[in-house]
Amino acid sequence: CDISAWDAFYLAMFWMLNTIGWLTFYWHWKHLTLWSGNVAQFNENSTYLMGWFRDYLWLNSSQLINGYNPYGMNNLAVWAWMFLLGHLVWATGFMFLISWRGYWQELIETLVWAHERTPLANLVRWKDKPVALSIVQARVVGLAHFTVGYIVTYAAFLIASTSSRFG
Repeated sequence: CDISAWDAFYLAMFWMLNTIGWLTFYWHWKHLTLWSGNVAQFNENSTYLMGWFRDYLWLNSSQLINGYNPYGMNNLAVWAWMFLLGHLVWATGFMFLISWRGYWQELIETLVWAHERTPLANLVRWKDKPVALSIVQARVVGLAHFTVGYIVTYAAFLIASTSSRFG
């Protein structure tokens, strides 16, 4: 399997962000338990995956997720919306990173075809036919979305989970 230098760069960025994320998750959880005086919970539950999911991610994100609900908002609402927006941007990044150029060209041609059959087509015309981004351009857009979404989601989680416990 041969990959280009660009693909190697994108993969390196992906794994760098994930490694930094897990390392800071580790230290964040450790400090939350130190500050709350419950070090035994961290020592026991950080050694297996379900401990991470249940006792760190879910426990610390539940109040954040509850920041936007049908019954009103809490003091974490701004971080909850930032968390949601970050996830949207982050997930959009995968769409650009994983797909191939032919997919985008077909999508654009379908949108142009649909547009030309609406009343708006008389108001808006393209000078040139729209074309898909090149593979490298799409990967740059994908990497930018992935990075920004990851950082925004992660920052909202860290700030809200810390302030919900101690704020």
